[in-house]
Amino acid sequence: MERTIQALRRLSETVAQSDHEAAPGFERILERVDWSAPGLPYKPQDLPVVEKYFKQCVDLAGDSPLGDLGRALYADAEYLEWFTMYQSYVGDERLDKLHENYVLVRLAGPEGSWYADDLTTAITIQGPHTFYPPHAHRQREVYGVIGGNAEWQRGAEPWVSRPSGDMIYHPSGIRHAIQTRDEPLLAFASWLDFVTDAPAFVWD
Repeated sequence: MERTIQALRRLSETVAQSDHEAAPGFERILERVDWSAPGLPYKPQDLPVVEKYFKQCVDLAGDSPLGDLGRALYADAEYLEWFTMYQSYVGDERLDKLHENYVLVRLAGPEGSWYADDLTTAITIQGPHTFYPPHAHRQREVYGVIGGNAEWQRGAEPWVSRPSGDMIYHPSGIRHAIQTRDEPLLAFASWLDFVTDAPAFVWD
């Protein structure tokens, strides 16, 4: 997993030095992750969504630090422990499609392979034609599109197509949603604070 954690560090350094609104978030990642730690072992676990879409997403990644992170992660695929989110919503038809087509793996955080205090970093896969419903949370959040193309809505802003290489910042409490179309989505996501708080879905 050394390839993956070093790729995450290079990504964080690159964005932190930019003028993107996500830059302060990546500065926090650099400050909070214990980069010197050897990393805890994963319990490798594959899931159907990973088998279907991981390689396709990596093939869609561009020549950028985000793309490099995706390729490093794929090279370390045999070590990854993927899991599903929102288990308390299992059986809720509003999230059934998301449960079938959305998985993630933790990199750094209080329970990640690399320790980080009050911060989490993860990689997510969202299958094609899958809606991640509007939700909000106390945590500030940064996203990066590693591979694939998805539509994003943030607050009252219009839906925006986000191609590989795009960075997105979600301020605390802002409602946001993600819709994939024909392509799956491989993304980097980081909660920057209050990591024990749960998100809240916004049902219209």
